[in-house]
Amino acid sequence: MRVEDAQQQLLACLQEAGQEPCRLDPPPAWRAFGRFMRHPVEAEEDALLYEYGTFSFRGPRRFTLSFCRQFDVDEDGAPALIQLRCEIEYEPTPALEALGAHNQWWSGAEGEPSLAVMLDEIDRRPEWQVISAHRPVGSSVYQERPC
Repeated sequence: MRVEDAQQQLLACLQEAGQEPCRLDPPPAWRAFGRFMRHPVEAEEDALLYEYGTFSFRGPRRFTLSFCRQFDVDEDGAPALIQLRCEIEYEPTPALEALGAHNQWWSGAEGEPSLAVMLDEIDRRPEWQVISAHRPVGSSVYQERPC
């Protein structure tokens, strides 16, 4: 798949899982994102970022769960980053805030576990039980250039 087609592929994976970008349910959205990660992409580098924490980047303070696929591409001889994200936001309850913040990268570099192992490891993380007990206040799927 070309980087230009990645967002449509992600949306198709989410739709197959019964997920709408503005109403993502974390466990099925994560599984759909994992299926999306298994589609090879034509990029210099291809990475996964799983993260959560309480932030106020784009407005009110929210607990945010984010799945990101980052592509390093060459644009007219210059390197560029493109991130494709699923973000799920919650009111910052004491239970969610007690999770703190976490981020975990995977790039398939030598010495890293396989993608399947990484996806399974994230799927078994303890925060899923806490997160799943809360109702999201919003979610989105978007692409951005972080720098």
